[in-house]
Amino acid sequence: MIEKISISDVLTIVGLVAALIMSIFYGMNELAMSIASGLLGYIGGNIKTATTNKKESEKA
Repeated sequence: MIEKISISDVLTIVGLVAALIMSIFYGMNELAMSIASGLLGYIGGNIKTATTNKKESEKA
């Protein structure tokens, strides 16, 4: 079952990954760690929300 991909989520993830790569290349380790943890939190939150919404839609 393929879910629809949210354009805003894709743009956010692409932007954070680009910022992460740039911060690594420029040697900004603290910024890279902050961006990486934010990226993981954002993706984890989206996965949790998607599974919760899917379970609720199956009950209805």
